[in-house]
Amino acid sequence: MILAEIGKFIGAKLAAAVITVAVVAAGVWCWQHPETVRAFGHVVKLAIAWTVIAAVLPWTSYLFMPPLLRFQSERLSTNAAGAVGIAVIAAYWLIDIALAFWLAEWSIGGAMSWFVVLVGLLAAAVYNFVICESLARYADR
Repeated sequence: MILAEIGKFIGAKLAAAVITVAVVAAGVWCWQHPETVRAFGHVVKLAIAWTVIAAVLPWTSYLFMPPLLRFQSERLSTNAAGAVGIAVIAAYWLIDIALAFWLAEWSIGGAMSWFVVLVGLLAAAVYNFVICESLARYADR
């Protein structure tokens, strides 16, 4: 019992010391490399802009969802109606992709950057699907 308490106390002090040294070292590094900090801030700003636009984009389908659903039910077969739904979601995703590459100035370097971009684009595709499907259910009432 007492050894566990002593271990927690010493561990907490060591963790606080390591975190303090890391924060100070990061502050010194940022002070010595302001151009890198500015570049990072620019990347963060572009990433936030892309996220906001990608989040708002599928909500625009609210404007044309009732007429599209009416058209699908009156004139199209089940397979064709599904294809139209997939085409709408794919169109939003292609806009997300084009916007991401445009904001990155058509150049993405490094494996980690590609990984982050691909995960973001996959998340945008799933988000587009969820929003469009929920708006379709809402408009179908």
